[in-house]
Amino acid sequence: MVRGPWEIRVHHVEAPAGMPVRAGGWAVACDDVPPLALTGEAWAVARRADGLTSALVGLFGWDDGTAEVARARGHNAYGDHSAVPVLTAPHPGGARLLATLVVLTADPLVAADVRTGAGAVLVSDGTLEVRFPDGTPETVTPVPDPR
Repeated sequence: MVRGPWEIRVHHVEAPAGMPVRAGGWAVACDDVPPLALTGEAWAVARRADGLTSALVGLFGWDDGTAEVARARGHNAYGDHSAVPVLTAPHPGGARLLATLVVLTADPLVAADVRTGAGAVLVSDGTLEVRFPDGTPETVTPVPDPR
């Protein structure tokens, strides 16, 4: 789902227990200095010196995950130094629902604190209710098992 500068990705992942699940945001790159890396509980931000910011925020299902900013040098056509926000969590086995806020922006007001206002809640009928940082709600209905 997309709204303005925000994207919310919802994944239904089936995997064996212990399998790592990984989500990545948008890469930012530049030639002069490596992008700034910031991480916290279920969120990661990569920011260039000019303010271009890529952020990834775990909204649902990332409670036991880790956040990092993966860096590379000489691997991106847009600049020598690149960085990508990444969330990783061990899969409990079976089915796991994940919701992640993804942001790529140069707007300092949007980039100021991407963690504020967004959220996701699973309701009793299996519907996922998500909220964008501006407060706009959306719902994701459960997907039936194709088997």
